[in-house]
Amino acid sequence: MADAHVNGTRLWYDVHGEGDEHLLQIGGAGFAHENFGFVTHLMTPHFKVIEFDLRGYGLSDRPEDCEYSMDLWADDIKAMLDEIGVARTHVHGTSMGGMVALAFAGRYPEMIDRLILDCASAKSDFMARGHWEVWKRLAQSYGMGGEPLALEIATKCLSRRFLDTEQGRSTVGVIQGVLDRNCSVPVFSGACDAMATMDLRPYAAKVASPTLIMCGSEDCLTPIDAGPDGAGSRWLAEHIDGAQLFVVEGSGHTNLMEEPELSARVVIDFLQGRPV
Repeated sequence: MADAHVNGTRLWYDVHGEGDEHLLQIGGAGFAHENFGFVTHLMTPHFKVIEFDLRGYGLSDRPEDCEYSMDLWADDIKAMLDEIGVARTHVHGTSMGGMVALAFAGRYPEMIDRLILDCASAKSDFMARGHWEVWKRLAQSYGMGGEPLALEIATKCLSRRFLDTEQGRSTVGVIQGVLDRNCSVPVFSGACDAMATMDLRPYAAKVASPTLIMCGSEDCLTPIDAGPDGAGSRWLAEHIDGAQLFVVEGSGHTNLMEEPELSARVVIDFLQGRPV
């Protein structure tokens, strides 16, 4: 484990694994590197996994006086990879991390071998903007560890099928702990605003790497098909040259939690050039 000092902030990172190729994992809003907790151990036998926390999250610095955006985070990633000497890497971003990954791929296409955008979107429609506003207000009213925010995230991110299992019901408490550990209210609010106002569609045409779009069939947060004002998974698959779309049947927004073995197999096969 180490720190990279980039663009006036400190980013925590850890590189570990057995493979010859690097794999950068980018977590979503509030969950930091713990977002990949169900699959990282399945990745490390195949890749040198770069775990890290975005500015504002987890073990990295958490400045509250900056305007958070996908471009800001993408530029931080570029500077971090330069500092640690990684010229090219596979990139797997999930949820907001997928949005950051798209910005990174659009701004620095030469640094990516293969790209996975998991449960992400290029532009939020009205419903998504409503979700982000509710999340922000719940965080401001009850705190990052408050049960109302965890309940809202659980019921928007997980499928009904999964929530009615013993493991599913226990996730509300898990989410409370993860959010409380990894994010502050001002940063989370800034992330919600960033997702609400982003328009990453111009970056789709700039992606130069083989790309896999993953999403859950029951995802109501970043669905396969966004409303007319948004751009969801199908839009990404249709507008990134040669991109593939893989739908995790029966899963909600958090396929890495609901279907970790299947999600990991698809990721590994794609990154190693096998059909998915």
